Amino acid sequence: MRELFVLHPMPSRRRSATIAAVCTAAPILAGQALGQPVVGLVASTGALAALYGGRGTPRQEAGAVAGAALALAVGMAVGSSLAGHDRLAVLGTALWAAVAALFLALAQARPPGIVMPVLVCSVGTGLPPGHTGLRVLAVAGVGCSATVLSWLAARVFRTDGPSRPTAAEHGPGNRLLSATRSLPSSPLPWMAVRTGAAVGLAGTASLLCQVGRPYWAMAAAAAVLARGSHAISANTRAVLRGVGTAAGCLLAGALAATHPRGVAIAVLLAALTFVIELVVARNYAIAMVFVTPLSVLLVTSATGATAVLTITADRLLETVLGCAAAAAAGQLVTRRWAVRHRREAVTAVLRAAVELIEAGPEPGRAAALHDAVALLRLVSERTAGERRGVRVAASALDQVSAATLSLAQRVTEQPDGLRADAAGTARALRHLAELVDPCEPHAAHRPAPAVPPPLTELARALDDWLAGGGNPAPRVVPATGPLPGGMPR
Repeated sequence: MRELFVLHPMPSRRRSATIAAVCTAAPILAGQALGQPVVGLVASTGALAALYGGRGTPRQEAGAVAGAALALAVGMAVGSSLAGHDRLAVLGTALWAAVAALFLALAQARPPGIVMPVLVCSVGTGLPPGHTGLRVLAVAGVGCSATVLSWLAARVFRTDGPSRPTAAEHGPGNRLLSATRSLPSSPLPWMAVRTGAAVGLAGTASLLCQVGRPYWAMAAAAAVLARGSHAISANTRAVLRGVGTAAGCLLAGALAATHPRGVAIAVLLAALTFVIELVVARNYAIAMVFVTPLSVLLVTSATGATAVLTITADRLLETVLGCAAAAAAGQLVTRRWAVRHRREAVTAVLRAAVELIEAGPEPGRAAALHDAVALLRLVSERTAGERRGVRVAASALDQVSAATLSLAQRVTEQPDGLRADAAGTARALRHLAELVDPCEPHAAHRPAPAVPPPLTELARALDDWLAGGGNPAPRVVPATGPLPGGMPR
Protein backbone atom coordinates (compact mmCIF):
# COMPACT_ATOMS: atom_id res chain seq x y z
CA MET A 1 0.00 0.00 0.00
CA ARG A 2 3.00 2.27 0.37
CA GLU A 3 3.10 2.57 -3.44
CA LEU A 4 -0.14 4.54 -3.30
CA PHE A 5 1.63 7.57 -1.88
CA VAL A 6 5.16 7.37 -3.36
CA LEU A 7 6.17 9.70 -6.19
CA HIS A 8 9.09 8.04 -7.90
CA PRO A 9 11.82 10.42 -9.15
CA MET A 10 11.64 10.88 -12.90
CA PRO A 11 12.90 13.45 -15.43
CA SER A 12 10.53 16.32 -16.14
CA ARG A 13 7.80 15.52 -18.66
CA ARG A 14 6.47 19.04 -19.18
CA ARG A 15 7.46 19.21 -22.82
CA SER A 16 5.67 16.05 -23.95
CA ALA A 17 2.77 16.83 -21.62
CA THR A 18 2.32 20.23 -23.29
CA ILE A 19 2.42 18.69 -26.77
CA ALA A 20 -0.16 16.09 -25.74
CA ALA A 21 -2.45 18.75 -24.26
CA VAL A 22 -2.26 20.95 -27.36
CA CYS A 23 -2.93 18.00 -29.66
CA THR A 24 -5.91 17.04 -27.49
CA ALA A 25 -7.59 20.43 -27.47
CA ALA A 26 -6.96 21.40 -31.11
CA PRO A 27 -8.99 18.63 -32.85
CA ILE A 28 -11.86 19.00 -30.38
CA LEU A 29 -12.13 22.72 -31.11
CA ALA A 30 -11.69 22.11 -34.85
CA GLY A 31 -14.41 19.46 -34.83
CA GLN A 32 -16.82 21.81 -33.09
CA ALA A 33 -16.04 24.60 -35.54
CA LEU A 34 -16.72 22.26 -38.47
CA GLY A 35 -19.90 20.88 -36.97
CA GLN A 36 -18.35 17.44 -36.29
CA PRO A 37 -17.84 17.39 -32.51
CA VAL A 38 -17.80 13.58 -32.27
CA VAL A 39 -15.06 13.30 -34.89
CA GLY A 40 -13.06 15.93 -33.01
CA LEU A 41 -13.38 14.00 -29.76
CA VAL A 42 -12.33 10.76 -31.42
CA ALA A 43 -9.41 12.48 -33.14
CA SER A 44 -8.16 13.82 -29.81
CA THR A 45 -7.21 10.30 -28.76
CA GLY A 46 -4.39 10.48 -31.31
CA ALA A 47 -2.74 13.05 -29.04
CA LEU A 48 -1.96 10.24 -26.61
CA ALA A 49 0.91 9.31 -28.95
CA ALA A 50 2.86 12.27 -27.55
CA LEU A 51 3.04 10.49 -24.19
CA TYR A 52 5.56 8.05 -25.67
CA GLY A 53 8.23 10.63 -26.50
CA GLY A 54 10.22 13.19 -24.59
CA ARG A 55 13.65 11.70 -23.81
CA GLY A 56 15.71 11.25 -26.96
CA THR A 57 17.16 12.83 -30.07
CA PRO A 58 14.79 14.33 -32.65
CA ARG A 59 14.97 11.17 -34.74
CA GLN A 60 14.23 8.96 -31.74
CA GLU A 61 11.39 11.24 -30.66
CA ALA A 62 9.78 11.08 -34.08
CA GLY A 63 10.19 7.30 -34.25
CA ALA A 64 8.73 6.66 -30.80
CA VAL A 65 5.74 8.98 -31.24
CA ALA A 66 5.06 7.81 -34.81
CA GLY A 67 5.07 4.18 -33.66
CA ALA A 68 2.62 5.03 -30.88
CA ALA A 69 0.42 6.95 -33.33
CA LEU A 70 0.31 3.90 -35.59
CA ALA A 71 -0.68 1.70 -32.65
CA LEU A 72 -3.45 4.12 -31.68
CA ALA A 73 -4.80 4.27 -35.24
CA VAL A 74 -4.81 0.48 -35.54
CA GLY A 75 -6.51 0.24 -32.16
CA MET A 76 -9.24 2.61 -33.27
CA ALA A 77 -9.65 0.66 -36.52
CA VAL A 78 -10.12 -2.60 -34.61
CA GLY A 79 -12.44 -1.14 -31.99
CA SER A 80 -14.61 1.01 -34.24
CA SER A 81 -15.07 -1.75 -36.82
CA LEU A 82 -16.44 -4.02 -34.07
CA ALA A 83 -18.66 -1.40 -32.41
CA GLY A 84 -22.15 -2.72 -31.76
CA HIS A 85 -21.00 -6.36 -31.71
CA ASP A 86 -20.10 -6.93 -28.09
CA ARG A 87 -18.82 -10.50 -28.33
CA LEU A 88 -16.72 -9.80 -31.40
CA ALA A 89 -15.51 -6.59 -29.74
CA VAL A 90 -14.21 -8.56 -26.76
CA LEU A 91 -12.44 -11.07 -29.00
CA GLY A 92 -10.96 -8.42 -31.26
CA THR A 93 -9.76 -6.25 -28.38
CA ALA A 94 -8.16 -9.26 -26.67
CA LEU A 95 -6.27 -10.17 -29.84
CA TRP A 96 -5.20 -6.56 -30.34
CA ALA A 97 -4.03 -6.36 -26.72
CA ALA A 98 -1.78 -9.40 -27.24
CA VAL A 99 -0.32 -8.02 -30.47
CA ALA A 100 0.20 -4.54 -29.00
CA ALA A 101 1.78 -5.96 -25.85
CA LEU A 102 4.31 -7.93 -27.89
CA PHE A 103 5.10 -5.09 -30.29
CA LEU A 104 5.54 -2.43 -27.60
CA ALA A 105 7.60 -4.77 -25.44
CA LEU A 106 9.92 -5.51 -28.37
CA ALA A 107 10.24 -1.80 -29.08
CA GLN A 108 10.84 -1.13 -25.35
CA ALA A 109 8.17 1.58 -25.37
CA ARG A 110 8.10 3.86 -22.37
CA PRO A 111 5.12 4.16 -20.01
CA PRO A 112 2.16 4.09 -20.42
CA GLY A 113 2.96 1.07 -22.62
CA ILE A 114 -0.04 -0.85 -23.91
CA VAL A 115 -2.52 1.17 -21.85
CA MET A 116 -3.32 3.77 -24.50
CA PRO A 117 -3.55 1.53 -27.61
CA VAL A 118 -5.91 -0.82 -25.76
CA LEU A 119 -7.83 2.10 -24.22
CA VAL A 120 -8.37 3.66 -27.66
CA CYS A 121 -9.47 0.29 -29.05
CA SER A 122 -11.85 -0.19 -26.14
CA VAL A 123 -13.26 3.31 -26.51
CA GLY A 124 -13.79 2.57 -30.21
CA THR A 125 -15.95 -0.43 -29.33
CA GLY A 126 -18.16 1.85 -27.23
CA LEU A 127 -18.81 4.36 -30.03
CA PRO A 128 -21.85 4.28 -32.33
CA PRO A 129 -21.28 1.90 -35.27
CA GLY A 130 -20.05 3.31 -38.56
CA HIS A 131 -17.59 5.96 -39.83
CA THR A 132 -14.60 3.71 -39.02
CA GLY A 133 -12.44 5.06 -41.85
CA LEU A 134 -13.04 8.68 -40.86
CA ARG A 135 -12.22 7.93 -37.23
CA VAL A 136 -9.00 6.15 -38.09
CA LEU A 137 -7.90 8.99 -40.35
CA ALA A 138 -8.70 11.51 -37.64
CA VAL A 139 -6.68 9.60 -35.01
CA ALA A 140 -3.78 9.08 -37.41
CA GLY A 141 -3.80 12.76 -38.43
CA VAL A 142 -3.54 13.99 -34.87
CA GLY A 143 -0.88 11.36 -34.18
CA CYS A 144 1.14 12.70 -37.13
CA SER A 145 0.77 16.21 -35.75
CA ALA A 146 2.06 15.00 -32.38
CA THR A 147 5.00 13.37 -34.16
CA VAL A 148 5.95 16.58 -35.96
CA LEU A 149 5.61 18.69 -32.81
CA SER A 150 7.70 16.22 -30.81
CA TRP A 151 10.40 16.27 -33.48
CA LEU A 152 10.44 20.09 -33.58
CA ALA A 153 10.49 20.35 -29.80
CA ALA A 154 13.41 17.93 -29.58
CA ARG A 155 15.37 20.09 -32.04
CA VAL A 156 14.59 23.37 -30.33
CA PHE A 157 14.65 22.46 -26.65
CA ARG A 158 17.04 20.46 -24.53
CA THR A 159 15.76 16.96 -23.75
CA ASP A 160 13.74 16.63 -20.54
CA GLY A 161 15.89 13.79 -19.24
CA PRO A 162 18.86 11.60 -20.09
CA SER A 163 19.06 10.84 -23.79
CA ARG A 164 18.52 7.36 -25.08
CA PRO A 165 21.51 5.52 -26.56
CA THR A 166 22.45 6.68 -30.04
CA ALA A 167 20.23 5.48 -32.82
CA ALA A 168 23.16 3.68 -34.42
CA GLU A 169 23.43 1.46 -31.35
CA HIS A 170 20.00 1.09 -29.84
CA GLY A 171 17.55 3.23 -31.77
CA PRO A 172 13.89 2.13 -31.95
CA GLY A 173 14.41 0.19 -35.17
CA ASN A 174 17.56 -1.56 -33.97
CA ARG A 175 16.01 -2.35 -30.60
CA LEU A 176 13.00 -3.90 -32.33
CA LEU A 177 15.23 -5.89 -34.72
CA SER A 178 17.55 -7.23 -32.02
CA ALA A 179 14.65 -8.13 -29.74
CA THR A 180 12.88 -9.91 -32.59
CA ARG A 181 15.96 -12.08 -33.19
CA SER A 182 15.79 -13.39 -29.62
CA LEU A 183 12.01 -13.82 -29.69
CA PRO A 184 11.94 -17.66 -29.70
CA SER A 185 13.74 -17.82 -26.34
CA SER A 186 12.15 -14.68 -24.90
CA PRO A 187 9.39 -14.61 -22.27
CA LEU A 188 7.68 -11.78 -24.18
CA PRO A 189 5.37 -13.95 -26.37
CA TRP A 190 3.88 -15.69 -23.35
CA MET A 191 3.53 -12.34 -21.57
CA ALA A 192 1.60 -11.09 -24.59
CA VAL A 193 -0.64 -14.18 -24.51
CA ARG A 194 -1.35 -13.58 -20.82
CA THR A 195 -2.23 -9.97 -21.54
CA GLY A 196 -4.64 -10.95 -24.30
CA ALA A 197 -6.17 -13.63 -22.07
CA ALA A 198 -6.69 -11.13 -19.25
CA VAL A 199 -8.37 -8.62 -21.58
CA GLY A 200 -10.61 -11.30 -23.06
CA LEU A 201 -11.52 -12.66 -19.63
CA ALA A 202 -12.34 -9.16 -18.35
CA GLY A 203 -14.56 -8.41 -21.33
CA THR A 204 -16.34 -11.76 -21.07
CA ALA A 205 -16.97 -11.26 -17.35
CA SER A 206 -18.40 -7.82 -18.07
CA LEU A 207 -20.77 -9.24 -20.67
CA LEU A 208 -21.89 -12.00 -18.31
CA CYS A 209 -22.54 -9.45 -15.56
CA GLN A 210 -24.39 -7.24 -18.09
CA VAL A 211 -22.49 -4.14 -17.02
CA GLY A 212 -23.02 -1.61 -19.79
CA ARG A 213 -20.34 -1.98 -22.46
CA PRO A 214 -17.27 -4.11 -21.66
CA TYR A 215 -14.72 -1.57 -22.90
CA TRP A 216 -13.66 -0.27 -19.49
CA ALA A 217 -13.14 -3.73 -17.97
CA MET A 218 -10.85 -4.61 -20.89
CA ALA A 219 -8.93 -1.34 -20.55
CA ALA A 220 -8.58 -1.96 -16.82
CA ALA A 221 -7.06 -5.41 -17.38
CA ALA A 222 -4.59 -4.05 -19.94
CA ALA A 223 -3.57 -1.23 -17.64
CA VAL A 224 -2.81 -3.64 -14.80
CA LEU A 225 -0.48 -5.65 -17.06
CA ALA A 226 1.11 -2.64 -18.75
CA ARG A 227 4.51 -3.18 -17.13
CA GLY A 228 4.53 -6.93 -17.12
CA SER A 229 2.16 -9.84 -16.69
CA HIS A 230 4.17 -11.55 -13.94
CA ALA A 231 2.29 -12.20 -10.73
CA ILE A 232 3.90 -9.68 -8.35
CA SER A 233 3.49 -6.81 -10.81
CA ALA A 234 -0.09 -7.84 -11.67
CA ASN A 235 -1.15 -8.11 -8.02
CA THR A 236 0.42 -4.79 -7.02
CA ARG A 237 -0.90 -2.87 -9.99
CA ALA A 238 -4.37 -4.39 -9.59
CA VAL A 239 -4.55 -2.73 -6.18
CA LEU A 240 -3.16 0.56 -7.51
CA ARG A 241 -5.51 0.48 -10.47
CA GLY A 242 -8.51 -0.25 -8.27
CA VAL A 243 -7.79 2.50 -5.75
CA GLY A 244 -6.90 5.04 -8.44
CA THR A 245 -9.99 4.25 -10.49
CA ALA A 246 -12.26 4.47 -7.45
CA ALA A 247 -10.99 7.97 -6.78
CA GLY A 248 -11.14 8.74 -10.50
CA CYS A 249 -14.79 7.74 -10.66
CA LEU A 250 -15.62 10.33 -8.03
CA LEU A 251 -13.80 12.97 -10.07
CA ALA A 252 -15.40 11.73 -13.30
CA GLY A 253 -18.86 11.91 -11.76
CA ALA A 254 -18.28 15.47 -10.57
CA LEU A 255 -16.95 16.61 -13.97
CA ALA A 256 -19.52 14.76 -16.08
CA ALA A 257 -22.37 16.09 -13.93
CA THR A 258 -21.58 19.59 -15.23
CA HIS A 259 -22.19 18.33 -18.82
CA PRO A 260 -19.23 20.25 -20.30
CA ARG A 261 -19.58 21.24 -23.93
CA GLY A 262 -17.69 23.37 -26.43
CA VAL A 263 -14.50 24.94 -25.19
CA ALA A 264 -15.05 23.52 -21.70
CA ILE A 265 -14.73 19.88 -22.79
CA ALA A 266 -11.63 20.71 -24.86
CA VAL A 267 -9.96 22.41 -21.89
CA LEU A 268 -10.92 19.61 -19.50
CA LEU A 269 -9.61 16.80 -21.69
CA ALA A 270 -6.42 18.73 -22.46
CA ALA A 271 -5.82 19.36 -18.76
CA LEU A 272 -6.40 15.72 -17.90
CA THR A 273 -3.99 14.58 -20.62
CA PHE A 274 -1.36 17.04 -19.36
CA VAL A 275 -1.58 15.76 -15.79
CA ILE A 276 -1.58 12.10 -16.86
CA GLU A 277 1.71 12.58 -18.69
CA LEU A 278 3.27 14.32 -15.70
CA VAL A 279 2.44 11.58 -13.19
CA VAL A 280 1.97 8.27 -15.07
CA ALA A 281 5.59 7.18 -14.64
CA ARG A 282 5.85 8.52 -11.08
CA ASN A 283 2.74 7.05 -9.47
CA TYR A 284 0.37 4.77 -11.33
CA ALA A 285 -2.50 5.08 -8.85
CA ILE A 286 -2.50 8.88 -9.10
CA ALA A 287 -2.42 8.66 -12.89
CA MET A 288 -5.55 6.50 -12.85
CA VAL A 289 -7.38 9.24 -10.96
CA PHE A 290 -7.14 11.28 -14.18
CA VAL A 291 -7.27 8.50 -16.81
CA THR A 292 -10.72 7.47 -15.54
CA PRO A 293 -12.46 10.84 -16.06
CA LEU A 294 -10.66 11.21 -19.41
CA SER A 295 -12.26 8.00 -20.64
CA VAL A 296 -15.66 8.74 -19.11
CA LEU A 297 -15.80 12.25 -20.60
CA LEU A 298 -14.75 10.99 -24.03
CA VAL A 299 -17.49 8.36 -24.16
CA THR A 300 -20.24 10.46 -22.61
CA SER A 301 -19.48 13.41 -24.88
CA ALA A 302 -19.22 11.25 -28.01
CA THR A 303 -22.38 9.21 -27.31
CA GLY A 304 -24.45 11.90 -25.61
CA ALA A 305 -25.01 9.74 -22.53
CA THR A 306 -26.41 11.60 -19.52
CA ALA A 307 -26.77 8.92 -16.83
CA VAL A 308 -23.58 9.98 -15.06
CA LEU A 309 -24.13 8.04 -11.84
CA THR A 310 -24.90 4.83 -13.71
CA ILE A 311 -21.83 5.23 -15.89
CA THR A 312 -19.46 5.87 -12.98
CA ALA A 313 -20.94 2.95 -11.01
CA ASP A 314 -20.44 0.71 -14.04
CA ARG A 315 -16.82 1.90 -14.29
CA LEU A 316 -16.20 0.83 -10.69
CA LEU A 317 -17.61 -2.65 -11.21
CA GLU A 318 -15.81 -3.04 -14.54
CA THR A 319 -12.56 -2.00 -12.86
CA VAL A 320 -13.00 -4.76 -10.28
CA LEU A 321 -13.63 -7.28 -13.06
CA GLY A 322 -10.64 -6.09 -15.08
CA CYS A 323 -8.28 -6.11 -12.10
CA ALA A 324 -9.43 -9.58 -11.05
CA ALA A 325 -8.93 -10.91 -14.60
CA ALA A 326 -5.44 -9.41 -14.78
CA ALA A 327 -4.46 -10.82 -11.39
CA ALA A 328 -5.70 -14.26 -12.48
CA ALA A 329 -3.74 -14.07 -15.75
CA GLY A 330 -0.64 -13.21 -13.75
CA GLN A 331 -0.70 -16.71 -12.26
CA LEU A 332 -0.66 -18.44 -15.67
CA VAL A 333 2.89 -19.76 -15.77
CA THR A 334 4.54 -23.06 -14.86
CA ARG A 335 7.81 -23.76 -13.08
CA ARG A 336 9.07 -25.75 -16.05
CA TRP A 337 8.48 -22.80 -18.39
CA ALA A 338 10.34 -20.39 -16.12
CA VAL A 339 13.31 -22.69 -15.56
CA ARG A 340 13.59 -23.58 -19.24
CA HIS A 341 13.69 -19.92 -20.32
CA ARG A 342 16.21 -19.08 -17.60
CA ARG A 343 18.52 -21.90 -18.68
CA GLU A 344 18.20 -20.99 -22.35
CA ALA A 345 19.05 -17.36 -21.54
CA VAL A 346 22.19 -18.42 -19.67
CA THR A 347 23.37 -20.64 -22.51
CA ALA A 348 22.65 -17.86 -25.03
CA VAL A 349 25.06 -15.57 -23.18
CA LEU A 350 27.71 -18.30 -23.07
CA ARG A 351 27.32 -18.97 -26.81
CA ALA A 352 27.53 -15.27 -27.63
CA ALA A 353 30.65 -14.95 -25.48
CA VAL A 354 32.27 -17.87 -27.33
CA GLU A 355 31.51 -16.30 -30.72
CA LEU A 356 32.92 -12.94 -29.62
CA ILE A 357 36.12 -14.53 -28.29
CA GLU A 358 36.63 -16.53 -31.49
CA ALA A 359 35.68 -13.78 -33.94
CA GLY A 360 37.58 -10.94 -32.32
CA PRO A 361 36.30 -7.37 -31.92
CA GLU A 362 33.44 -7.55 -34.45
CA PRO A 363 30.58 -5.07 -33.83
CA GLY A 364 28.02 -7.70 -34.79
CA ARG A 365 29.32 -10.23 -32.27
CA ALA A 366 29.50 -7.58 -29.55
CA ALA A 367 25.89 -6.58 -30.31
CA ALA A 368 24.82 -10.23 -30.13
CA LEU A 369 26.40 -10.55 -26.68
CA HIS A 370 24.69 -7.33 -25.61
CA ASP A 371 21.33 -8.69 -26.77
CA ALA A 372 21.91 -12.01 -24.98
CA VAL A 373 22.78 -10.23 -21.75
CA ALA A 374 19.66 -8.06 -22.06
CA LEU A 375 17.56 -11.21 -22.57
CA LEU A 376 19.08 -12.90 -19.51
CA ARG A 377 18.38 -9.83 -17.39
CA LEU A 378 14.81 -9.70 -18.69
CA VAL A 379 14.18 -13.39 -18.04
CA SER A 380 15.73 -13.16 -14.56
CA GLU A 381 13.61 -10.13 -13.72
CA ARG A 382 10.39 -11.70 -15.00
CA THR A 383 10.86 -15.08 -13.35
CA ALA A 384 11.78 -13.39 -10.07
CA GLY A 385 8.40 -11.64 -10.21
CA GLU A 386 6.29 -14.75 -10.69
CA ARG A 387 4.29 -16.55 -8.00
CA ARG A 388 6.17 -18.19 -5.15
CA GLY A 389 6.46 -21.73 -6.54
CA VAL A 390 7.86 -20.46 -9.83
CA ARG A 391 10.28 -18.09 -8.07
CA VAL A 392 11.65 -20.88 -5.90
CA ALA A 393 12.21 -23.18 -8.89
CA ALA A 394 13.92 -20.48 -10.95
CA SER A 395 16.06 -19.30 -8.03
CA ALA A 396 18.21 -22.44 -8.45
CA LEU A 397 19.74 -20.58 -11.40
CA ASP A 398 20.39 -17.29 -9.58
CA GLN A 399 24.03 -17.98 -8.83
CA VAL A 400 24.96 -19.29 -12.25
CA SER A 401 23.06 -16.39 -13.87
CA ALA A 402 25.04 -13.85 -11.83
CA ALA A 403 28.32 -15.56 -12.71
CA THR A 404 27.37 -15.62 -16.40
CA LEU A 405 26.65 -11.88 -16.35
CA SER A 406 30.07 -11.30 -14.76
CA LEU A 407 31.63 -13.39 -17.51
CA ALA A 408 29.87 -11.31 -20.19
CA GLN A 409 31.12 -8.11 -18.58
CA ARG A 410 34.69 -9.40 -18.58
CA VAL A 411 34.48 -10.55 -22.19
CA THR A 412 33.21 -7.11 -23.16
CA GLU A 413 35.62 -5.01 -21.09
CA GLN A 414 38.78 -7.18 -21.18
CA PRO A 415 38.62 -9.19 -24.40
CA ASP A 416 42.38 -9.30 -25.04
CA GLY A 417 43.10 -11.24 -21.86
CA LEU A 418 40.72 -13.98 -22.95
CA ARG A 419 42.02 -14.29 -26.50
CA ALA A 420 45.47 -15.47 -25.42
CA ASP A 421 44.00 -18.97 -25.41
CA ALA A 422 40.88 -18.32 -27.44
CA ALA A 423 40.41 -21.92 -28.55
CA GLY A 424 40.68 -23.36 -25.04
CA THR A 425 38.46 -20.69 -23.52
CA ALA A 426 35.81 -21.18 -26.21
CA ARG A 427 35.90 -24.95 -25.76
CA ALA A 428 35.49 -24.62 -21.99
CA LEU A 429 32.58 -22.17 -22.33
CA ARG A 430 30.83 -24.46 -24.80
CA HIS A 431 31.19 -27.23 -22.26
CA LEU A 432 29.57 -25.02 -19.64
CA ALA A 433 26.68 -24.28 -22.00
CA GLU A 434 26.16 -28.02 -22.51
CA LEU A 435 26.10 -28.57 -18.75
CA VAL A 436 23.57 -25.81 -18.11
CA ASP A 437 21.34 -26.94 -20.95
CA PRO A 438 21.71 -30.57 -22.11
CA CYS A 439 19.61 -29.72 -25.17
CA GLU A 440 22.54 -27.81 -26.68
CA PRO A 441 23.42 -29.16 -30.18
CA HIS A 442 26.92 -30.30 -29.18
CA ALA A 443 25.60 -32.03 -26.07
CA ALA A 444 23.02 -33.97 -28.07
CA HIS A 445 25.68 -35.77 -30.12
CA ARG A 446 27.94 -36.95 -27.32
CA PRO A 447 28.01 -40.76 -27.02
CA ALA A 448 27.51 -40.62 -23.25
CA PRO A 449 26.04 -37.22 -22.43
CA ALA A 450 26.78 -36.03 -18.93
CA VAL A 451 23.84 -35.04 -16.79
CA PRO A 452 24.08 -31.41 -15.62
CA PRO A 453 25.90 -31.13 -12.30
CA PRO A 454 24.52 -29.08 -9.44
CA LEU A 455 24.28 -25.56 -10.77
CA THR A 456 26.09 -24.15 -7.74
CA GLU A 457 29.19 -25.99 -8.99
CA LEU A 458 28.86 -24.31 -12.37
CA ALA A 459 28.61 -20.94 -10.69
CA ARG A 460 31.65 -21.65 -8.54
CA ALA A 461 33.63 -22.70 -11.60
CA LEU A 462 32.78 -19.46 -13.37
CA ASP A 463 33.53 -17.39 -10.28
CA ASP A 464 36.90 -19.12 -9.82
CA TRP A 465 37.80 -18.59 -13.44
CA LEU A 466 36.83 -14.92 -13.36
CA ALA A 467 39.09 -14.56 -10.34
CA GLY A 468 42.00 -16.12 -12.28
CA GLY A 469 41.55 -19.71 -11.21
CA GLY A 470 42.23 -21.35 -14.58
CA ASN A 471 39.90 -23.49 -16.68
CA PRO A 472 36.24 -22.44 -16.42
CA ALA A 473 34.92 -25.98 -16.99
CA PRO A 474 33.75 -27.65 -13.78
CA ARG A 475 34.10 -31.27 -12.88
CA VAL A 476 31.16 -33.23 -14.31
CA VAL A 477 29.24 -34.96 -11.55
CA PRO A 478 26.86 -37.63 -12.84
CA ALA A 479 23.50 -37.55 -11.18
CA THR A 480 20.20 -39.24 -11.70
CA GLY A 481 17.84 -37.32 -9.47
CA PRO A 482 16.50 -33.80 -9.80
CA LEU A 483 18.69 -30.78 -9.32
CA PRO A 484 18.65 -28.88 -6.01
CA GLY A 485 15.26 -27.45 -5.15
CA GLY A 486 13.48 -30.02 -7.34
CA MET A 487 14.35 -28.09 -10.51
CA PRO A 488 13.49 -30.07 -13.68
CA ARG A 489 16.38 -31.02 -15.94
